[in-house]
Amino acid sequence: MGKNIKMLKCFFKVLTNDKEETEKIIPDMYVKSIYKIDYEYLNKQNIKYLVFDIDNTIVPVDDINVPKELKELFNNLKKNGFSLCMMSNNSKERVLPLAKELDIKYLYEAQKPKKESFDKALELLKCQKFEVAMVGDQMMSDIKGAKEYGIYAILTDPLSDKQNILTKTSRVMQDIMEKHLAKKKMFTPQNYYVKEEIKWPHITRQKKVILPKSY
Repeated sequence: MGKNIKMLKCFFKVLTNDKEETEKIIPDMYVKSIYKIDYEYLNKQNIKYLVFDIDNTIVPVDDINVPKELKELFNNLKKNGFSLCMMSNNSKERVLPLAKELDIKYLYEAQKPKKESFDKALELLKCQKFEVAMVGDQMMSDIKGAKEYGIYAILTDPLSDKQNILTKTSRVMQDIMEKHLAKKKMFTPQNYYVKEEIKWPHITRQKKVILPKSY
């Protein structure tokens, strides 16, 4: 219940143009899918630990099939020194079979965006905040949770239009927020980008680099 109240508060604050709350749902990187993430760029930023949402991020909602390209991607990431973890608000019955087939660590019933879920993920991965990125398709759980916690946040488009009982309401609210943010020219669906840091002595600023539509 606490998670749902937090998400509702976020929704109404964004629609009433609360600057601080709005910044919490704007990702650091936005791509079409996990296959379009610039993992080399993350590596250069010393991000070697990746936490992936499951439903509509790495597989469609409630899909039990693990595609060949997903296995290949995760195997390549592990070969290149990345440590991976799946973190889902879904049940153990949903998460465990996928985790076993992909041979990665996992958290189920995580209750994102609550801080405790990210505490558990970092404890499982044995890493520090500056070394990890959260990857997911939900602004109010994956992105808000990550940014409040202080880790890099990557948003993907959902793999399918299908939703389950855990994601349906938040997806409707996210669609409304995205339209609101697009009018404000703060975030536009399918305008993919990565925020790159520019560092001068005593100053760190970010610039937004727009990625091609193919991302």
